[in-house]
Amino acid sequence: MSTPPAPPELRPLPRRRVTATRPLPAMPETPASVAERPSGPAVGEDLPPIERVPRDGRLPATFYQQWAWETLNGEPSANLNLPFVVRFNLPVSLPVLFASLRELERRQEGLRSRLVRAAEEPWALCQVVEPPGRLAVPLIDLTRLGPAAREAERGRLATEDAARPLHLTAMTMFRAQLVRLGETDHTLLLNLCHLFGDGWSIELLRAELAALYTAFAAGHPSPLPELPIQFADFAVWQRRIAAGAVVLRQLEYWRERLAAVPIPLVLQGDWPDLPRQGKGTVQSGCGFSAPVTARIRDLARAQGATTAILLLAAFGLLLSAYTGETDVVIESMVLGRLHPELAAVVGLFINSLPHRTDLSGHPSFAEALRRTRDGVVEDYCNQDVSFPKLMLELYPGRRYLSRVAFNMLSFPTETSLETWDREQAIFSYEGRRPDLEAPKYDLLVMGHEDREQLRLVLVGTAARFNEQTMADVAADLEKLITRALVEPGAPVAHLLPQPRYRYARPTD
Repeated sequence: MSTPPAPPELRPLPRRRVTATRPLPAMPETPASVAERPSGPAVGEDLPPIERVPRDGRLPATFYQQWAWETLNGEPSANLNLPFVVRFNLPVSLPVLFASLRELERRQEGLRSRLVRAAEEPWALCQVVEPPGRLAVPLIDLTRLGPAAREAERGRLATEDAARPLHLTAMTMFRAQLVRLGETDHTLLLNLCHLFGDGWSIELLRAELAALYTAFAAGHPSPLPELPIQFADFAVWQRRIAAGAVVLRQLEYWRERLAAVPIPLVLQGDWPDLPRQGKGTVQSGCGFSAPVTARIRDLARAQGATTAILLLAAFGLLLSAYTGETDVVIESMVLGRLHPELAAVVGLFINSLPHRTDLSGHPSFAEALRRTRDGVVEDYCNQDVSFPKLMLELYPGRRYLSRVAFNMLSFPTETSLETWDREQAIFSYEGRRPDLEAPKYDLLVMGHEDREQLRLVLVGTAARFNEQTMADVAADLEKLITRALVEPGAPVAHLLPQPRYRYARPTD
């Protein structure tokens, strides 16, 4: 298998505050933007390398693992499940498949780790790496059923497994079961605990499983190189640098950046009486054709930004148009895989960055994009501070700074064994993903950019929005972006004179 392409945070970004050894998202500079940017310590300055540590004792949990554990009081929750599937539309050799899964479990320690409470340790929560060979893969044969019944039962099994919690102290944070529908139709149901993986990890597992199965079926050894470091090594490194000069300096940056931060923007939505409304989410989305996607990329490049930053700026302008607020904070997820050797490791490396943008003075779209870009660049230079530590140090007792968020999805590669549309069809009901059943945000915008097209998915809490309102919000965002391509110098009041959705205000 070829090496997965580097995530956005690993692609070169020449600028004053970033060293060559710690490149960040591709974002071409302009002479003006370089001159305007303040000087300061380079991100990654004086940070030690991530090194492999002995496995003869307990290892610390990461800050995010500790954060989630304390939120749940150590109780299992389906909201931490990351269910996914691999579908084989070809004859499958079960010995080869099981050997591939065993090798996957051996090489990725995150698949055979668990969390334990350890009051005598300074971290209070530890992760334990178990020896390989514990993964059991039950085979469920549905060939005795009729075609329609097979499909229905597969969907039921997938949905049931997705909703069954992975116990945080269990012997493994990863499980698998194989469903046989026919000689050339097998579905592998997989479930990974979010505390030991993320979306990048899921796509990495798909790619590695495909590579291992192909090699083993041909009688060849594993084509995957051994991993020099694992997720547990990252956790040790993260704890090691937490009290260091670089992280403390970055913490001061955030203290200044978030000084007098406004109260979290709560979109009141359609339901004034929130407790009586349903749980879960409502979703909508929009897509841009290949020519429009190319124009979006061109506009971003012309402004020295990335597509993700353009979308973030558009989302901020939309929120400002809805609420009248000009000091907007949007939480954004980043991969956190700043070290190249982490690109092939299964683990939870993501971090949240609260991006704050000043939209006062009725700026044009291009000006809002410039302000957003400059703020994001500085924020990225200070992302070695984990969000849980930031909240603990600056806002003890609070769990969030914003109720709105943006996430640009990044995947390492695609394989011929699975497509997103097939996975969607396997689950038996809409809204089946448990990680979206108890939303953290009132409104989340997720972007996915492939070679040809850009897609946006908007996820709102059903406690605040109905489906029509979410569709209206998606339509407003699409309209704002497409009109900005024609008139980037126009203010949002001209690009979106009559927003379809207006009923939003800050919480009291």
